[in-house]
Amino acid sequence: MKPTWYSAPRPSMIDHLLVVLFLLGIYLGIDARLPGGIPIPGIVAGAAGGLLLLKNAGRIAERHIVALTVALVIFLLSALTAPNYAYLGERFKGFIQLSYSLTIAYAFFLAATRYDRQRLSRVFLWFCLLVLVGCALENFTTAFRNLSDAFRAQVFAQGVYVADVRDQLFYGRIRPKLFTSEPSAVTFAYTLFAFAWYVLAKARLKMFVYLGLLAAGYVLMRGPSLFLGIAAIPFYEVLLAARRGPPWAVRYNIPAAASAVAVAAVLSAAAVLAGEILYHERISTILSGHDISFFSRIIAPLLTAISVVSDHPLGGAGLTGWEFIEPTVQHIYANAPALASNYKFGSAAESITNYFWLHWIFLGLFWGTLVMIALSGFLRSLGAPSLLFCWAVWVVFGQSSGGYVDPRTWIVLLLACTVSVIYEREARAADAGRIPRSPRFFPQPVREARRRLIMAAQ
Repeated sequence: MKPTWYSAPRPSMIDHLLVVLFLLGIYLGIDARLPGGIPIPGIVAGAAGGLLLLKNAGRIAERHIVALTVALVIFLLSALTAPNYAYLGERFKGFIQLSYSLTIAYAFFLAATRYDRQRLSRVFLWFCLLVLVGCALENFTTAFRNLSDAFRAQVFAQGVYVADVRDQLFYGRIRPKLFTSEPSAVTFAYTLFAFAWYVLAKARLKMFVYLGLLAAGYVLMRGPSLFLGIAAIPFYEVLLAARRGPPWAVRYNIPAAASAVAVAAVLSAAAVLAGEILYHERISTILSGHDISFFSRIIAPLLTAISVVSDHPLGGAGLTGWEFIEPTVQHIYANAPALASNYKFGSAAESITNYFWLHWIFLGLFWGTLVMIALSGFLRSLGAPSLLFCWAVWVVFGQSSGGYVDPRTWIVLLLACTVSVIYEREARAADAGRIPRSPRFFPQPVREARRRLIMAAQ
């Protein structure tokens, strides 16, 4: 049976506006707080997601709800069985935020799968182009930069990036924030949306256009997160582009996959070389122990995960267990030989910005594995053609983003599912429209009868 989105009506102007508003909300990352003190992350995306869910209520399938509910129940059980019940209230708040984030990401999936590849790819491309224009304006016009800074000062109560001196040292200029809280939010969203365009686009030379987008992003943004876009290329080329045949008999075009891997290897080597040249100051700072950003994104999350899982292998620290891991994270920062001695530790939440490792820190091996299995069932119920592709994209972009219960974390997984479903749907439709040629030794009447039977079956 075909999924309901195969025959869904074309998106209307309201759908376009809500989808764009949702992506804008993911990009901005504006938070709000309920009267009880519960923070609501990504409030703009949440409002758009709620409206998308209502508008697409008729496309909600029972299997989707069952699979999502199973995953959320496992999350809740992990929070209830985590050590030290003194933090149960914070874990319940985290569970509410997580449920909200997964729900609005699902709402986006319902709306976005009504699009065809060409139409949705244009949405992502225009978004990327507007970000490029905005970054150029912020880089080269003082008035626009002041407008962006004034917006940030009014909207973001905390987490506002102020390390402009560091930017000038590492990158030669102040990086654009473009109405977000920090430069990394710009590069993260830009790279994610550019990759979504890359998967959906039908242009023959789209890889070079995609690399051009990343190169333009580097010129204007100077963010190392852009290199994650190159790391994601082989997962698309091998796990999606090389797929052939129906879902029940998938085979892979080995020569095409091998060529893609070879191209990806060359690109990775070029990226490493470019990184050594373009980020010479940054690399020197990393090696000397003064790059706090790299330590908080790559080193500290791994060390914290090893420590927490060693002590609590089954349940981890509990969902959003920041207070529980505070002494561990502080000890890691205080005793890290690669970290400068003059660094002043703030809090665990500010010092661990990698949602992949936070998954294992908060959930442990048992619940972390069980959650991934449950979410894989949810992705399969949505029709994801390749679970490995979805999770690979999630892991890659996790190296540049924290906030485990934040909508940004889970839109990565659901966006990977969305673009893969649309890609596979149109690829299968194209395969179905091709009629295999009859052997030449078949008589003409037999060939004609065979052609009619195939057309009738399709």
